[in-house]
Amino acid sequence: MKILHICAVDDTAQTLLLPQIKYLLSRNLQVEIACSSGVETKKLREKGYIVHSIQIDRKISLISNVRSIYNLARLIRNNQYDLVHVHTPIAAVLGRIAAKIAGTKRIVYTSHGLPFHDLSSPIQYRFYFTVEKLVAFITDLILSQNYEDIATAKKLGLCPSDKLRYLGNGVDTYRFHRDRLDPSHQSQLRKALDIPETANLIIGTIGRLTRKKGSGYLIEATAKLLPQFPNLHVLVIGSQLSTDPEPFHTELIEKIHKLGIEQHVTLTGERQDIPEILGLLDIFTLPTFTHEGLPRSILEAMSMNLPVVATDIRGCREAVVHQQTGLIVPPQDSNKLAEALAILLSNNQLRQAYGNAGRERIEAEYDEELVFKRLASFYQKLGIHLDETSTNLAINNF
Repeated sequence: MKILHICAVDDTAQTLLLPQIKYLLSRNLQVEIACSSGVETKKLREKGYIVHSIQIDRKISLISNVRSIYNLARLIRNNQYDLVHVHTPIAAVLGRIAAKIAGTKRIVYTSHGLPFHDLSSPIQYRFYFTVEKLVAFITDLILSQNYEDIATAKKLGLCPSDKLRYLGNGVDTYRFHRDRLDPSHQSQLRKALDIPETANLIIGTIGRLTRKKGSGYLIEATAKLLPQFPNLHVLVIGSQLSTDPEPFHTELIEKIHKLGIEQHVTLTGERQDIPEILGLLDIFTLPTFTHEGLPRSILEAMSMNLPVVATDIRGCREAVVHQQTGLIVPPQDSNKLAEALAILLSNNQLRQAYGNAGRERIEAEYDEELVFKRLASFYQKLGIHLDETSTNLAINNF
């Protein structure tokens, strides 16, 4: 049976969707991807994945959006997919409309955080809710990465409750395991990242360089922390995509230089060795204030026995248990962020306790195998047969 996954950019396919796609391929399904072309497209194709390059803007633009719907509908109609599975806000709306036009029998939507949330303006909230409610009529199943979105959707009457299911988010607990780190490699990696030898405490964050991911607040917090922790170093892991609606890279660098802390901050750019980089950290933080589903970066950090400081927003507050696996702080508040980080920076025993509790929580609730099993169950209820005996390893680097 043939499945099409649709998302806005190939980076999303590479970083977020690939584990599920690999699993579905191993169960003897034909799985293809449709997204805007980028640097990851060639890499995915070289590994054997079928990627259809269709331009999908990450903003509302009538002419461009209509063109995307037309091209997606043509692709879906020509390939006669048994199920279309959509992701990311704009692509999810356009993809569902296209799938309906093309006559697809099964349409599934994974919400990586509903686009309306408690930090939206009233106008934004009403608009995005109305759009989501309308396209929910043509959606067979809506999968949520967190429980809070399900409760919100039911409370607001977004769709019939039998269309809503919890999928969750997960991490490869084998790959993200501190015991797999090689001390000599870690030492070399530290040098390669130009982390000063004097740095004895390291904080890190992961995410695209957009304003809403909150790295600017981390930089402000760092400046506040340095008088107390002069040997502190910060790693900002991630890059800026050309399609990002709110580019932030230049502004972030300017902020770092304005505060005079460039010797204490490293912008790593895009990295593939995330477990190893996380292995260098003492604390992980995600000061985001955007619409998160259940941030995988937090789960990966917890899997690596790191304490986490996260903001009090949907998804983050579900993953991090306050004063058990980390600390929760108000969003867009560098003072409160600095205070929480200072608590952990000054207490190694507390860092270890939170980190160990985080790893236990990941093993119990956020192993990606649990997500795969839920997804398989949802697909089977929609009439998509998965071969549980198959061990299809046709994809390179599977």
